Amino acid sequence: MDGFEDQPLLGLSAGHKKSPGLRYRLRTKLVVTAVALMALLVVYLSWPSHYKPPDLPKYPAHVPFIGGPTWNPQTNLTARGSHGGVASDSALCSQLGVEILKKGGFAADAAVTTCLCIGATNTMFSAGIGGGAFITTRKHGEDGAVSIDAREMAPAKAHKDMFNGREVLSKFGGLAVAIPGELQGLYELHRLHGSGKVSWEELIMPVVDILEGGFEVNELLGLALSAYKSYFHDYRRDWEFVFKDGRLLRPGELMRRPQLAATLRQVAQNGSATIFYDPHGPIAPHLARQVQRMGGVLQAEDFARYQAVIEPALVMNNFSRRPLDIYTSSGASSGLALLSGLKIIDTFEPAKNKDFAVRESHRLVETMKWLASVRSNLGDVGVLSDNKTAREFRDARYSRLASEEWCGATAGKINDNRTLPWQAYEPAYQPNEPHGTSHLSVVDRYHNAVSLTTTVNLLFGSLVHDPVTGIILNDEMDDFSIPTSKNAFGLQPSVYNYIEPFKRPLSSTSPSIVVDRATGKVDMVIGAAGGSRITTAVLEALVRTYHYDMGLVETIAFPRLHHQLLPETLYVENPAREEFVQGMKQLGHSVEMIDHSTAMNGIRLQNDTITALSDYWRKLGQAVCY
Repeated sequence: MDGFEDQPLLGLSAGHKKSPGLRYRLRTKLVVTAVALMALLVVYLSWPSHYKPPDLPKYPAHVPFIGGPTWNPQTNLTARGSHGGVASDSALCSQLGVEILKKGGFAADAAVTTCLCIGATNTMFSAGIGGGAFITTRKHGEDGAVSIDAREMAPAKAHKDMFNGREVLSKFGGLAVAIPGELQGLYELHRLHGSGKVSWEELIMPVVDILEGGFEVNELLGLALSAYKSYFHDYRRDWEFVFKDGRLLRPGELMRRPQLAATLRQVAQNGSATIFYDPHGPIAPHLARQVQRMGGVLQAEDFARYQAVIEPALVMNNFSRRPLDIYTSSGASSGLALLSGLKIIDTFEPAKNKDFAVRESHRLVETMKWLASVRSNLGDVGVLSDNKTAREFRDARYSRLASEEWCGATAGKINDNRTLPWQAYEPAYQPNEPHGTSHLSVVDRYHNAVSLTTTVNLLFGSLVHDPVTGIILNDEMDDFSIPTSKNAFGLQPSVYNYIEPFKRPLSSTSPSIVVDRATGKVDMVIGAAGGSRITTAVLEALVRTYHYDMGLVETIAFPRLHHQLLPETLYVENPAREEFVQGMKQLGHSVEMIDHSTAMNGIRLQNDTITALSDYWRKLGQAVCY
């Protein structure tokens, strides 16, 4: 660079004299331009050369059935029994779970089989062992309930700024993949609350048999496949199992997944989930290689660091002025936000037959807005983190938001005459919105219960499928906050949900169990799928059941409300009555009519009868009892 000052600047002749100030400014522009070009080059080179992200489908992540909520639900979809019941997104999987109950298995055992089936057959696009789960489980005779956080964890090489300038890679491709946790969570569920009468292998082999023999593609899976038709053709080598004669499988045709069947057989014969997380075993190295081939940073060694978080479930006592204890998930879920919302709404007197009444609905919506505010303050510290200060700060923040004092004072801010601007609800900056999920509820004859929500996030997760193991991998890295991604209102993302190695992204799931303390028996098991709308859907279901005294059919089938504070919009499912919409608008709500975007599966126990119902109207779900 010697003699640089004597050289002509770009666009100037050697003899053209310029002031030192202008010379400096021009040189600065050149340097800035060079840096910008280098940054673009880095992004370009880090993008997998063979990988073309697909267009986002127009469907919600859980792909609803072509139907929707109704004011006149058919009652023949309700399953009843006295020994046990399973409510899931699939009649086939619900039946498999009931068969485990008939063998003497507990609810925990049946939940394992049902969950593996859900992730392997017609709802593979929203769940599977390549993803994660939250589980609330109760064993009769034991105090309280247990929360199992089997949420995915960020890889060792993940960092806060890894998606800056290439945000799309948080949704698709290898960089979007986090360490899967579902299988570890299912094994811990079986170990903690299983009957001991049905082995781990016996829980898995029914699913293996179905995958080897083939299952009929239903309309739901057909719709999901069509959403990414061009992508599957582009990457057919990885997705061969979804094709027949050079085209995508159609509803009514058989799908077989022999590679996934072989993987599950290995897990079954191993007797635990250990084989899945062995960095030198037959599964993790294949998954890591496929992720890296698709541009990711997941390593086989990351699997060995995975830990499910097992702790007491969160609980609210005496809901609706009755001895009802509501247990829900802890960890990186939104269980705490749900409990805060329940405590706020419970300051109002239960109001029988007031569903979609304007005043009661306004109170419910205002509670939803405060629930969203609470959720914006949540975030994982990291099970492997040794940051004591961060953990203490998180615990203090959580304790305040769940306290009777805070919830009571917050309820006093609800104005029956009008809604308020979003700033009045005191949110932290908003985290990214999570997406699709699948939920199942199980009860057995011994009053054991499991509420389990599982997910791979977007449709078919990251769209990374390992053809060796047959596993579809998640894109849960998209559920972290990304520093360069502001929300639609220009708010910065939540600092509580930034990416760190081995940290879990925040989830909206809140699988819940209601127990009648007077009898010690389970009264209800409930949960939902549908991204950020999960928590409000569960809140509304509990309010409908215990404040409005509605039955399970009406609770699940009727249209639902949703508000997440930002955007400042009240979403109302069609069909809704015009007088209701006008009444909410008069209170200052901006109302938008929508098609359904959640699906809910639940079980009630009354007078020694088990009533199970899946959301057939929204997701073709069917429950089974015996």
